Amino acid sequence: MSEEHSSRSAREFARLLSEHGHFEHGERVAVLQRLIPEQNRRSLVRFFLMLTLSVTIAVMGLAANSVAVVIGAMLIAPLMTPIMSFSAAVGLGLGRRTVQAAVLVAVGSIWSILFSIVLSKLLPSLELGSEILGRTSPDVRDLVVAIAAGAAGAYAIAHEDVSATLPGVAVAVALVPPLATTGILLGAGERVLAEGSALLFATNLFAIAFSALVTLLLTGVIPTAKFFFRDSRMAAVVVAIVVATAVIAVPLTSRSLNAAASSRQQNDVLEEIEYWLAGRNLEVTALDVLGAQVTLELTGLDEPPDAYDLATRLVPVLGTEAEVTVRWDARAQGSASADSPPAADPVEVATVVLTDWIDSLAAEGVYLELLDVTFVDAQVEAVVSGASAPPSSPDLANRVADAIGATVTLEIRWIQSFDPSLNTEQPPDRVERLVKAWIGARSSVRVLATDVNGSSTSGWSVLIDLAAEGDPLGLDALRQVLVDALPGTVTVAIRTSPLVVIESGDIPIEVPSLG
Repeated sequence: MSEEHSSRSAREFARLLSEHGHFEHGERVAVLQRLIPEQNRRSLVRFFLMLTLSVTIAVMGLAANSVAVVIGAMLIAPLMTPIMSFSAAVGLGLGRRTVQAAVLVAVGSIWSILFSIVLSKLLPSLELGSEILGRTSPDVRDLVVAIAAGAAGAYAIAHEDVSATLPGVAVAVALVPPLATTGILLGAGERVLAEGSALLFATNLFAIAFSALVTLLLTGVIPTAKFFFRDSRMAAVVVAIVVATAVIAVPLTSRSLNAAASSRQQNDVLEEIEYWLAGRNLEVTALDVLGAQVTLELTGLDEPPDAYDLATRLVPVLGTEAEVTVRWDARAQGSASADSPPAADPVEVATVVLTDWIDSLAAEGVYLELLDVTFVDAQVEAVVSGASAPPSSPDLANRVADAIGATVTLEIRWIQSFDPSLNTEQPPDRVERLVKAWIGARSSVRVLATDVNGSSTSGWSVLIDLAAEGDPLGLDALRQVLVDALPGTVTVAIRTSPLVVIESGDIPIEVPSLG
């Protein structure tokens, strides 16, 4: 700092130097000059240059999901300085310096978000990786970290012998990455997630300002608390900082409590899943619990148990509205015969083989629907859905490989959903729902009526009227599903009527005039 600026700061701080404190005259001037530097064109250009570079690095690091690059953005971010200046100016009752620091923080924050939006739009592709999503759900731990980091930063500035810790403080509090995340998410149209990252920045901002104010008072940089109340406007700002920090703490604490409860619930669900699998050669690759909805992904050679059993087990954990979606990936490698010519279109060929396989299962009462078939890098992926898991078919991979004319890995992904509603669903509603699920996407079968009479003590009599083209496949499987769905003795009768499709030509219809 030039001699002119030094003397100007000394004159401005002159009335503060006579107060009792923990610093000598020269030490206090030096501390105040570091905390509240004079703003001029050169310092502002330097500030916005470093801020722009920091935002650029942060956006690139977040887009690449690179922790190291994001840390680099934290190290050069200059936002900590004006926040510390704001706290010191408020505590010392310096109105002009308070306004300067507040404006610099506000303008810098807005510029960071706007510039992040522009940069994110210029990227050819952008995925919301863990580095971005990890900054959208702040909790009370982030508040505690920000308070501790703000106190450490204020102490380091006040005591030059520990100023080497400032880079660590910058990494701990992370001011620019939440702003960059907010800009990226706004640019991607993810407004809800952007609100989470903006809350993280607000948490850091107010927590730093609050803890820095307290630390500067305790270390003697702010000689006494009476400085807070020399000016009613400064007193109002101090109160606002304390209130804002307390208000932010409420939703963050609530988030932490909800996260803890969700973690316990997820552990309970996982424990029930382990009992449900009962030692089968299956691995849980993903588990998502959202309210009463559970999505479970499995990989392994064994077919999973009935999802009905898992849904039943989860009712005590999630309630009667528990809904379970099970996805299973079964992989097998097939080898082609030496005389198998390569297929022109592997997807078409594999689809034919898989359709024949599904038709053969339907003849046995297991109805599946082929949703999708893809072929990438010698791997065939098929997605099927149905009420029951497809049985193991060891030869299927070889049949697909022979048809394609190359050694391939076959992966069959099965999706099943089941909502038990055990305590609230009435038997007629349950029977009608299960019959419709059994029919699935088939246009050759229509349900005409379902009739349920009886009780769990006297037994149930179920009558199903269907319209079908010929004898529908899987009637035995439907009977068994209905027997298992109702408590007590169940008698199931299924009647079928011919399904006749009447085709009509383009016959003009006269519409009478209403006028």
